[in-house]
Amino acid sequence: MKDIRLCDEGSFDETINNCINNNVGIEIQQFHDLTKRNLESDEEFNNRLLSDVKKVKDSIKQISGGRSMHGPFWEMNVGSKVPEIVATARMYYELAYRIAEELGCTEIVFHNGYFPGTSFEPKWTERAILFWKEFLKDKGDITICIENQFELDSEMLVNLIDGVHDDRLKVCLDIGHAHANSNMSVEEWIESLGDRIAYYHLHNNHGKQNIPRYNNDEHFGLEFGTIDIPRVLRYAEEYSPNAIWNIESHIDYHLEDLDLLRRLDYLK
Repeated sequence: MKDIRLCDEGSFDETINNCINNNVGIEIQQFHDLTKRNLESDEEFNNRLLSDVKKVKDSIKQISGGRSMHGPFWEMNVGSKVPEIVATARMYYELAYRIAEELGCTEIVFHNGYFPGTSFEPKWTERAILFWKEFLKDKGDITICIENQFELDSEMLVNLIDGVHDDRLKVCLDIGHAHANSNMSVEEWIESLGDRIAYYHLHNNHGKQNIPRYNNDEHFGLEFGTIDIPRVLRYAEEYSPNAIWNIESHIDYHLEDLDLLRRLDYLK
C-alpha cells in the first residue's frame, strides 16, 4: 500500500480526525505563512508560534501515518539576483525547517519560487543550486521537496535537482499545477522527472481555461476535472514508485478521494 497523506488546508482538527479514521498521514500546512501579524511584536510572534507548534505536536501524536510539512511560499525567491531577497527567503526557510524537525516530519515542501519571464532561467537555476547546496550543509535528513507551480516544463527542476546532487533535495510534483500552468502533460512531467520525485500533491482541475481573473488551480477532488487520475497514478507507480502521495484537494473532497484510492487498490 502507498504512503498516503492528507493536507490540513486550514482545517487542522477535522483533518486529524480524517487521518485517524482512515489510517493515513498528514501534511501540516499550519506554518505556510511565518510572517508577523499586524502590529505583532517579536515577543508576541514567538509566543504565538511556540503555542501553535505545541498544539500541532500534541495533536499529531494521535496519527499512526507519516507526517510532512508545507513551508512558506508567498514571494519566496531563492534564485533572485538581490542578496537581501535571498537572505529573507533563507530566514523563513530556516525557521520552517526547525519547526519541521520539532514536529518529527520526514519531508518539508517548498515551492520552487520561479515565475517564467521574470529572470533568465539558466542563471536563476544556477543561483538556486548554490542556495540549496549552502542550505543543506548543516541540515539533518529531512527530505526537502521542491514543488512546481508556474514552471512551463520540467527542465528547470531536472537541472536543479541534478545540479545540487543531494538525496535530501527532491521534487514534489503538484499534478494540478502541472496541468493548469505548464505546456507539458502530467504524464510527461512524471516521465522526465522519474525518481527525482519523492512526493506528489494530488488534486484535479480543468486545465488552462483562459477566463479573465480566474484561477485555473481549482484544487478539486480527484474525480472532478480533466486529469486522468487513474492513468497518472499508474505513471507515478512506474516512474517514482517510492514517492509519497499527499491529497491536496479541498478538504470537502478528502473522503471521496480516499475512497477512490481504495477502489484503485492503493489504500486499504
